[in-house]
Amino acid sequence: MYKIYIGQRPVLLVENKEQITKPKKSHVLYYNNNPKILLGEIEQLEQKVVKYPQLVIVAHQGDLEQLKEDFFGHYKIVKAGGGVVFNQQEQILAIFRRGHWDLPKGKHEKGETMPQTALREVQEETGVKHLTLEGLVTETYHTFNNRKGKRCIKWAYWYKMETTDTTALVPQLEEDIEKAVWITKDELLLKEPIYKNIKEVLLQLDAEV
Repeated sequence: MYKIYIGQRPVLLVENKEQITKPKKSHVLYYNNNPKILLGEIEQLEQKVVKYPQLVIVAHQGDLEQLKEDFFGHYKIVKAGGGVVFNQQEQILAIFRRGHWDLPKGKHEKGETMPQTALREVQEETGVKHLTLEGLVTETYHTFNNRKGKRCIKWAYWYKMETTDTTALVPQLEEDIEKAVWITKDELLLKEPIYKNIKEVLLQLDAEV
């Protein structure tokens, strides 16, 4: 299954109808391998003319990878790396950017591995040092329009990290980061507004235990 957020509304790409969650609250589309149908659904979600809380698209004959390829084909893919960083007090490093609570992340650059991207971006966006990378937590997908108006999917890889750094955090103002703070996971989950995919990253930490 793949979950892509268009705005704050999730689109689930699933292999078969048994994977559908909350079917009574979902709009279900059985894909017929026609990418134009997908574009029509995307446009309706972008224009916010639909009332259902989530869209579920069921792959034709169980071919989930073909469905993913066709859906993603309407977008430019932008890969990014980010961190769920813990300090020695088991607090998480959070940022406040463009009106939302978030976790530090940034665009993957040519020649980097994704873990290298994640470490670099966390350091650049918050000033934190002495990072140790623990492993991949999850991947998330959300859509946006770039400066030229082109549809993009941000494909973010989230890594668990730890730090022993106790110096003051330095938010990267040129990236519109107003605050960088240490906060408990439970406190961050209660912050508003916060992106739904960020909440899912935090909840995935529990699934790892």
